[in-house]
Amino acid sequence: MKLWFKSLNTYPSQFGFKTVICGLAVFVLFHGWISASALGGRASLDQYVHSSWGPDKGYLGGTAFAIAQSGDGYLWFGTEHGLLRFDGYEFTLIVHLPSDNRPFGAVRGLVEDADGNLWIRLNGSRVLRYRDGTFDDAESAFELFDITFTAMSRDSSKNMLLWGLQRKTVRFRNGQFSQFLSPDKIDGIVVSMLETSPGELWLATRDSGLYKFGNGAYTQVIPHSALRSINALAPAEDGVWIGSDNGLHLWIHGRMVPLDLPEGLRKAQVLALARDHHRNLWVGTDKGLYRVDNQSKLVTGLYRDGGDNPISAIYEDAEGDIWFAGLGGVDRLREGMFTSISQRDTSLKEIGGPIFVDGLGRTWFAPISGGLFCLQDGTTKRVASPELDHDIIYSITGSDDDLWLGRQKGGLTELRRVGNDWLAHTYTQKDGLAQNSVYTVTRAHDGSVWAGTVSGGISVLRNGRFTTYDVNNGLKSNAVFSSLEAADKKLWFASPSGLVSLDDGRWTTYATPNAGTTVNARTLFEDSNHILWVGTSHGVGHFNHGRIEMPFDPPQLLNEEVLSIGEDVRGFLWIVTSAHVLQIDRAKLLSGSIKENDVLSYGLADGLTETEGVRRDRSLFSDSSGHIWLSLMHSLAVADVNADEGYRRPVRVRIDSVSIDNASPIHEQYLNLPSGIHALTFRFSGISLSMPQRTRFRYRLDGLDHTWSSDASFRQVAYGHLSHGSYTFRIMGSNALGAWNGPETDVSFTIRPAFWQTWYFQVLLGMAIVAAAIALYRFRLLQLKQQLNRRFEDRLVERTRIAQDLHDTLLQDVISASMQLDVAQDDVPDHSAAKPQLRRVLQLMRQATVDGRAALRGLRTVDSLASLDEIFLKLVDEFSHTSISKCEVKSRGNPHELKPVVRDEVCRIGREAYINAVSHAKAKQISIVIDYGLRTFRFMVTDDGSGIDPEILERGREGHWGLSGMKERAKAIGCALKIRSRTPGGTEVELSIPAAIAYSPQNARQTYWLRRYLNRYSRPKGEK
Repeated sequence: MKLWFKSLNTYPSQFGFKTVICGLAVFVLFHGWISASALGGRASLDQYVHSSWGPDKGYLGGTAFAIAQSGDGYLWFGTEHGLLRFDGYEFTLIVHLPSDNRPFGAVRGLVEDADGNLWIRLNGSRVLRYRDGTFDDAESAFELFDITFTAMSRDSSKNMLLWGLQRKTVRFRNGQFSQFLSPDKIDGIVVSMLETSPGELWLATRDSGLYKFGNGAYTQVIPHSALRSINALAPAEDGVWIGSDNGLHLWIHGRMVPLDLPEGLRKAQVLALARDHHRNLWVGTDKGLYRVDNQSKLVTGLYRDGGDNPISAIYEDAEGDIWFAGLGGVDRLREGMFTSISQRDTSLKEIGGPIFVDGLGRTWFAPISGGLFCLQDGTTKRVASPELDHDIIYSITGSDDDLWLGRQKGGLTELRRVGNDWLAHTYTQKDGLAQNSVYTVTRAHDGSVWAGTVSGGISVLRNGRFTTYDVNNGLKSNAVFSSLEAADKKLWFASPSGLVSLDDGRWTTYATPNAGTTVNARTLFEDSNHILWVGTSHGVGHFNHGRIEMPFDPPQLLNEEVLSIGEDVRGFLWIVTSAHVLQIDRAKLLSGSIKENDVLSYGLADGLTETEGVRRDRSLFSDSSGHIWLSLMHSLAVADVNADEGYRRPVRVRIDSVSIDNASPIHEQYLNLPSGIHALTFRFSGISLSMPQRTRFRYRLDGLDHTWSSDASFRQVAYGHLSHGSYTFRIMGSNALGAWNGPETDVSFTIRPAFWQTWYFQVLLGMAIVAAAIALYRFRLLQLKQQLNRRFEDRLVERTRIAQDLHDTLLQDVISASMQLDVAQDDVPDHSAAKPQLRRVLQLMRQATVDGRAALRGLRTVDSLASLDEIFLKLVDEFSHTSISKCEVKSRGNPHELKPVVRDEVCRIGREAYINAVSHAKAKQISIVIDYGLRTFRFMVTDDGSGIDPEILERGREGHWGLSGMKERAKAIGCALKIRSRTPGGTEVELSIPAAIAYSPQNARQTYWLRRYLNRYSRPKGEK
């Protein structure tokens, strides 16, 4: 079947996006906007997102007289109840200065100057200046007394101007006020000022018309008789807009210009005027808000609320949003990212369907009510075809001059452009098509056209002939939802059975992963990195190495049915689900690390009129200009993700207050806080007027936190039980797209230590602990000394008793018995056989007497009258006649009296060491050193003899008890005995005894410095 129809007009090769937006957009704002339908081809307005705040949302100002934005981003409202501050999230009413309890009363004017100061005009002569959170009373600071100010504005250089009743016009520049105009007489009260160029000032009066100051003189350009009270002025091209009690007027080149205004505006009382960055004029009246086009001077928009409240203040903020206020509320108009067209703005019953944008910028869409439409250059026209008008188009694809349409009942239709006309050719089952209901169409690189049907499988058209594939020759399902040709020329299809591919004539089906549920593959998309994305009835996944990978534990929004997928020019993935329009960080989705905050959901606040997707193939399309086109259930929408600066604008965060334990806030820049704080609370706000609900915060406390916190939307954070020290609290906000591109805001503070946390207290505490430890140690040492002394005394007493017993009993008995035997021996004849035996017994008893006397000497205390030097010199003398050894006895330090037991044990250990050196080691040279140290008494015996075998030194010699006896004696008095020997090479015996144990109590009580002094100066010269 062939069908001819007339061209939709000649299409230029390119056209700007702004023109499309102007044609597509409509003003849809609740109460009485004049709607100009783009689909009908009439002139239109940019669509605005409307928001409003009343007493129910925190607005407490009453009637607003002025609106302005300060340099730190806050929006300020001058109202009848005071000054109202707005950060996009909440309103704060300021009724007096922190340093002055005088109430503000009504705030009549607000102006921000070139230096970032916000000037606030109150009743009478009071003028305030605000900058970076601080208010100054300009009346006293700049001596502006006795002047009643009635008007305030900015000059052409954005310096602040003030007009007073005393005919004083002053300008604030370079930090000071100066008189601007000469005091010529002007009748009436000036209520509005406007400087259109340097030196040209317009003055509007309440009851005396309009004046112009120029060339040093005043001129009354419009008398009061021509205009009733003038309320507002705004600049115009080569003139001035005038808002008065009897309507809006335009003065250009010395005359009043006739305006084609609606009846309501001609008779309205104009209360406020403002021009936006498009140079359009906004007019606030007693009956609503009007917008006048700059070029045509025609009204292109009207807003009325239900109560016809007057609009008394209008302002355009730094983000291009229009704010207007009247009695009891504030409204805002904001250009959203999306521009939408709904069915109520057109003659169509429904709109949602497939959408396609060709290389020439033409947007083709097919509403679900039937027919095909094309949008270009702000004009939408219907393809005049009765056949298409009565059929629903499921899918659109093609190129600049060739379109392919999949239809509900009419099969597959090709539209080919021939000159200014279009030729249509339709293929049906009669031509070999598997089924007349074609749901998806894809044209391959080789020119073949693949048509996926609703229930008849897939038909491919090559060279005018169809080939059909169904469940009988490779497919697992005859239903096909979506199709595409990948960059590697492989064909892909989405079906209820899963993902299907055709490669080299072989069909392969990849089932979608599921957990006991049936998951259909609904839509397909290949991104710029050639990753194949699969939208399913239970979320989105991607094809990777022969299987479909779905994200583990994805955000809840990604569990919905995915109807269409696309990609913007910045690489973000766009997904339309059954209930949401989503923008997703593709890299995080691929890595499996995607979180709730990585999914951005667009809605009414972004210019969309709905978010319900439509079940059509390619209902989301990203064109070559970077625009995202959406076909939703009842509307179309388009967004330029690169053009909307408001979404990428950094959000500044301001720390509003710091409070301790929920007490009154502290406002100092650097905080010096007391100790013992249970909770330190920071309250902050993200200054984002456009989309504060999308602002999220992350923070860290240097000195405590090592990483940034998880991002959150709440606006305060509390830290509990902070230790003393210096800290810095840092915070930053994200923009509307979730990027952390905002500046950091920080506040530093110090928590003073408690007195027990101060360094001097800790030093004193440390000293006290050391002193206590020393005292405890000395006390314990004293206890040990006392115990040793008692043990020494007990041992001495016991040894004395034993010596007495040996002398008085056993030794005397042995001596007596030996004497009796001696007498008996004399009586036995020499020839008697008993004579030798008696002689032998008598000899043994004499030896026993000698041994007993020797043991008695060992038990008795060494001669206490002799010094250790003398004792060992005597010992050397005893062995001098029987030994070849030479011995030298040396004494070091100041001699101290040793405790008797210690002295005895030292003598016996020294005696044993000397005897071993003489008898066993056969030493030729022996040295005995006695060292009276301040802390330690040392006794050393050194020889050059044969030494001691290491095994004997460790275990002792069988039958000999000299070494073991020395060790036992040393252990008994609590000292260290070291025996070092080399075979051959000599032996060294060293005995070390702490001074507290060795010396007698009277010597131990000497002070350390006294002992050191005595020890140093009592040594012979040259001795170390």
